[in-house]
Amino acid sequence: MPKKLISVDPKKAPWEQDTPLHNRWHPSIPPVASVQEGEVFRVECVDWTGGQIKNDDCSDDVKNVDLSQVHYLSGPIEVINAKPGDLLKVELLNLGTLDGDEWGFTGTFAKENGGGFLTDHFPKASKAIWDLEGVYASSRHIPGVKFAGLIHPGLIGTAPSAELLKIWNDREAALVAEEGTPAEKTLCGCLATRPLACLPEAKGAMLGKLGHFSDKAGTDSEWEKVASEAARTVPGRENGGNCDIKNLSRGCTVYFPVFVEGANLSMGDMHFSQGDGEVSFCGAIEMSGFLDLKCTVIKEGMKLLPSFGPTPLHVNPIFEIGPLEPRFSEWLVFEGMSVDEKGQQHYLDATIAYKMAVLNCIKYLSQFGYSEEQVYLLLSCCPCEGRISGIVDVPNALCTLAVPLAIFDRDVRPPKDALGYLAQGIRVVERNVCISEEGGAVPYDPRLDE
Repeated sequence: MPKKLISVDPKKAPWEQDTPLHNRWHPSIPPVASVQEGEVFRVECVDWTGGQIKNDDCSDDVKNVDLSQVHYLSGPIEVINAKPGDLLKVELLNLGTLDGDEWGFTGTFAKENGGGFLTDHFPKASKAIWDLEGVYASSRHIPGVKFAGLIHPGLIGTAPSAELLKIWNDREAALVAEEGTPAEKTLCGCLATRPLACLPEAKGAMLGKLGHFSDKAGTDSEWEKVASEAARTVPGRENGGNCDIKNLSRGCTVYFPVFVEGANLSMGDMHFSQGDGEVSFCGAIEMSGFLDLKCTVIKEGMKLLPSFGPTPLHVNPIFEIGPLEPRFSEWLVFEGMSVDEKGQQHYLDATIAYKMAVLNCIKYLSQFGYSEEQVYLLLSCCPCEGRISGIVDVPNALCTLAVPLAIFDRDVRPPKDALGYLAQGIRVVERNVCISEEGGAVPYDPRLDE
């Protein structure tokens, strides 16, 4: 049994945990634990919302989720002997669910509170609950589907230096400032997710040993300074972070750049399974869980990482894929090109192409006894494979989305008598996902009033 470095209780709120959690990136957030090179240790994590989503048949908790609090991370963990400029080799030895908490959720946020990749088509909040039994997941809200998971942390990374943190905040603030101006990116007219970036925000901030906003906001000047600078954990960045790469599973090795003394490694956002792109945004099978890890420091190894940008800090992690993945032999593959649903041509836009591949898949599979909402959530969390298949043939980028046929309890391939099949009419949906009324989302965590 590995040394248990950080324990959590998923029944407790994040600010009630014995070891403080955090939900922002900042070099001043102190480590909560230390490890030596080569030491095998276990880290437990709450789900990314910190327990705001419940195992029930109502999606209003997703609709009104307080996104200012996410993502709740375990760490930072100091790795002795790690210095700025080193590489931190992190081996993911084992991952799993927490005993007594073997369930997960997938959802879509309300358009006015988070949104998602297809918010313009699915503006309402929705939710599906998954039962996790061994390696398999099944859902009462999406009957007729079962698949093996590939457990991974959606978010894992090292702490930024003060210089790197400023780079993040400056470039993301410049992007947000473009919204509604002639400088706004053309893609903003095709994707409805807003804001364009999540800038530092003291509300909702939990800064590990420095404290939680409910106690510190307005009363602690040091906390206020850090909270006003600390980066949100929403996107992946140079430190790794929220990359949502489903292949970071058992047997995987990640090489992270080190920007501060001790590296200060953090992790969370545990996923039982995820489709490429995590398209519904709240979209893997989100769960609490554990990771067994081993760290090694590669001295001055950061020089090996290619730097594209104005400073040597503009690098990205690299990783080795582990040997254990679900095996599928038959796939149904959907194509999308950079022509949007209004028929407008875009130039080599892979985002539009992937959006169209996902929409094509949703419309197709909804003819086989599933609602469009069910398919949308399924594509976000099942082990589907997304690819950029063409990126040079002007003007169209081409993306594909491959769905394994074995996850269904029915044949979803085009039937031989297609016209006869269509003439039978709409297939009855046995049971749908939970869907909230549109509009009126009020971000609120009632536990803060207790």
